[in-house]
Amino acid sequence: MPAADLLALYDRHERREARPPGLTVEVTPRVVRHIGPPGHPCWVLYADLDGTDADDVIRGEQAHFGALGRGFEWKHFAHDRPADLPARLLAAGFVAEPPEALMALDLASLPAWLYASAGHGVREGGAELQGAVGSVMAAVWPGQASRIAEQLAILLREAPDAMRLFVAFEGTGPVAAAWSLRTAGSPFLGLFGGSSLPEHRGRGHYRALVAARARHALAHGARALTVDAGPMSAPILERLGFERLTITTPFVWSPPATP
Repeated sequence: MPAADLLALYDRHERREARPPGLTVEVTPRVVRHIGPPGHPCWVLYADLDGTDADDVIRGEQAHFGALGRGFEWKHFAHDRPADLPARLLAAGFVAEPPEALMALDLASLPAWLYASAGHGVREGGAELQGAVGSVMAAVWPGQASRIAEQLAILLREAPDAMRLFVAFEGTGPVAAAWSLRTAGSPFLGLFGGSSLPEHRGRGHYRALVAARARHALAHGARALTVDAGPMSAPILERLGFERLTITTPFVWSPPATP
């Protein structure tokens, strides 16, 4: 499927109509909000704006989340309208975080590496692998490990059929971990995590985790894989045949501190 068609499908199923487990979804005439539990992130994931109403909508979202006492991320996609939306968000007090590439792999044509990576010490499961995933995340992302653990616990509790954990082992120790999530009715399987212990990188664990999740996707009828890729993983994914659909940039806003 052409990249433009995949992106249109993504906008529909993963932004406008997505109902992720563990989040409250609020649909307004102009935006779609995803509200996490207290202490967890919130997003404006989709917006339908034009040059005449964008500033008013931005101020309205700041007022909405400010009344809740919560910050939020406006997840901007490079093809979103209006073209100057990033400048408008910055002018409104948002802070831009590093961009990522939204990448996708159409599973209609099975890549050769899909089964070549089988048997690479990867285990697939649910809550029984949560401790192993947590140990990898704590080592690679110590500042985010507790929040990641809470998010995984919520997903495993509320949507065990949509959530799958994957861990690569060397001997008896976990050395890389990732997970996948598929929202109800979506043709996409989202890839998340994808982290390896520094001393075990360059040994094929990352690719093996991608392959294991691709096989899982095929077994459960998904059409394509998607991932928000940073500068370290994007080149690996491109070599595996993933296409860049667009660039995403998080714009983060925090409510003013109360005196």
